Amino acid sequence: MVNPTIEQAEAIESYGDGLDLVLQAGAGCGKSATLQMIAKSDRRRRMAYVAYNSSIAADARRSFPSNCMAKTGHGLAFDPKYGARLKRPRQTAHQAAQALDVRSILGIIGSTPSVLTDRGGMKAMTSKIIMRAALDTVERFCHSSDDEIVQKHVPHFDGLKKARGEVVKLVLPVARAAWADLQDDESVLNLSHDHYLKMWALSKPTIPTDVVLLDEAQDTNDVLSAVLLAQEHAQRIAVGDSAQQIYSWRGANDALQKFTDQLGCPELTLSQSFRFGPAIATRANVWLRLIDAPLRLTGWEAAESSVGPLDSPDAILCRTNAGAMGIVMEGLAAGRKVALVGGGSAIKQLAWAAEALQGGRPTDHPELMGFASWDDVRQYAAEEDGSLEVLVKLIDEHGPERIVSAADGLVSEQQAELVVSTAHKAKGREWPAVRIHGDFRAPKPDQQTGLVILPREEARLAYVAVTRAREQLDDTALAWVRDVTAVSE
Repeated sequence: MVNPTIEQAEAIESYGDGLDLVLQAGAGCGKSATLQMIAKSDRRRRMAYVAYNSSIAADARRSFPSNCMAKTGHGLAFDPKYGARLKRPRQTAHQAAQALDVRSILGIIGSTPSVLTDRGGMKAMTSKIIMRAALDTVERFCHSSDDEIVQKHVPHFDGLKKARGEVVKLVLPVARAAWADLQDDESVLNLSHDHYLKMWALSKPTIPTDVVLLDEAQDTNDVLSAVLLAQEHAQRIAVGDSAQQIYSWRGANDALQKFTDQLGCPELTLSQSFRFGPAIATRANVWLRLIDAPLRLTGWEAAESSVGPLDSPDAILCRTNAGAMGIVMEGLAAGRKVALVGGGSAIKQLAWAAEALQGGRPTDHPELMGFASWDDVRQYAAEEDGSLEVLVKLIDEHGPERIVSAADGLVSEQQAELVVSTAHKAKGREWPAVRIHGDFRAPKPDQQTGLVILPREEARLAYVAVTRAREQLDDTALAWVRDVTAVSE
């Protein structure tokens, strides 16, 4: 075993004392390696390493000792009886609405119901749109630790804030009917991995292990956190970085804080980064100070790193899908081979949704389904939500067809001269030279106080972005951080 750092040795010793434990580990500070050291320090006890995704679990099965099983939360929950239902052909929201008979559930006879949009127009709530919203509601419920689907699980849709009550009345009964159907082995709706994970959690399972090792705990959904916290027979160790919690918008909450609050366990830190040198660590610490994180990173002296403008980065990291697609189109126009992390599917879905609205047709895309027309999206982006401005500019300048064509022109990362990614999809990744894109917008000063306040999750996302670089970082686009007065929840 590689000699542990002083901080890692302290974590191994705390494990040996039989303590439940929280480890706050900064970017590149050896989170998984420390858990591996703990597992190798005691081969007598059964251990369960709970990984963030299947590839990390597969790596752990090769590197952790035989007394430690390595699975994702979904891997713990999976039952072979779900196999056939998971392999069904893709089911569109329209097909799901027909299968479940949405109109019958709502008692709709005749014309399609509509709701008043924030622009004052009427938005047609077709069975397909209601079904799409209901499936999103079920997904949010599955990410939660709640026992029943209630109003808070219904998403808030841009453009429909004024019609919240009307939307809930249409969506909630369909979501409850959908969940009842999904629990049936002969369901008419397609089963997803999140569905069976929730069913498993509701069964109050006992994991056959003496020790639970939870990795990337900051992005653990409440449904899994609740199961792991209920394993009172086991010693529990959670490792992660609260400063990298960037998925609260899809139901993930910081399990590190839950472990600390509910178990009353000690909290140790891993602050020595092995990914980059002091120059990049200094940039990362700007964001850690801003969010008042419990640690500050120490750069690896053996690693040479620099911060400054880059003409030819290996990767460009963007705030939005639309921003990423803009960079893709620039790269393709310049004749470069470009890869997009996660592929072009999400971009194409957005382009097709915009095309539908431009043609006067409704869309069930989660980001645009609350709008009755493309003009509504334009107005909303200009007046209320700057994050949509990039998408509007991209669609208006290039048109949906060119964007779809560009997405089809992407190459694999192995073939690429440039890799483009959103910061969210870059999580867990690293490149030698990274540039941060300009769609990380500076927050506007508060009109009453003049203070520049940045949402905490935006600050965490910027921290994730700057810590993806190993050798060179161009964070010029984030220079506005010096003007930020405070962060908000």
